[in-house]
Amino acid sequence: MPRAIWSYPTSTNSIPLLRQVLLSQICPCCIKQPLLAPAVNESQSNGYRYSEYLQVLVCSECGWWFASKDSWDSSCGSVPDNALRHIVVTGAALANYTSDFLDHAKLNLLCTEVEQHLLSRGVSSAWDVMEDVTLAILRDFGYQAHATARSKDGGVDIVMEHLTQGTVYVQIKHSRNKIGVHVLRELIGTMCIHNVNDALLVTSSGFTKGVHRERDAASASGKIVELVDGERFIAALNLASRLTPPTLDDILTVAKPCTTIVWEEREI
Repeated sequence: MPRAIWSYPTSTNSIPLLRQVLLSQICPCCIKQPLLAPAVNESQSNGYRYSEYLQVLVCSECGWWFASKDSWDSSCGSVPDNALRHIVVTGAALANYTSDFLDHAKLNLLCTEVEQHLLSRGVSSAWDVMEDVTLAILRDFGYQAHATARSKDGGVDIVMEHLTQGTVYVQIKHSRNKIGVHVLRELIGTMCIHNVNDALLVTSSGFTKGVHRERDAASASGKIVELVDGERFIAALNLASRLTPPTLDDILTVAKPCTTIVWEEREI
């Protein structure tokens, strides 16, 4: 499957750099080279055979963050008491860490409404803020994107350019009700008219089961629509706006560690 569009690309995919950060925990962006501060960590184990350790580090000066997953699997060792160790990492500098992303009062209002929409409650007064925030998030991801005249684009709110997928349509729905099949079908129809193969459907709530089935059927015919619900939207907003320190869920939702640093057999 292609990598998700609604995600931070691994802009610092240099293995030597990421390995250095893993060992030293020093920010690679700041001249004074401050230590990255642990934001959150989590460990899991099923006893003896498998364990993994997830960690997120953040620079308090520039906002550069680093996420790693260190897993050990003794069932894959060639001899007893050996285990396969696999470390995957990712990292990125957040350009908006020290800049004015958007008005914080509006962001707080939007966050409150999205949290209520995920519970099928609340009002939808911040729809225009959600469109502005979505555009800012996509640009923070590194994409070229611009808002459209919605009345002329069949419900498409943003058009962006992806390095490999080309033109991508983005439709935004700020509603406490789950998005139904008719919305997806209209978006796919617009994609067919304009010969666009990829799109994002972003909502502050969620999607009905029928939307997921329709999405899968459209994928089989070459029309790929990535569904972004309220939880994924908030995760990206937390990273892009810096309203709160990034949590493990935020990182793993929109910036999963994907670059292998270590793949070796070790004695345990």
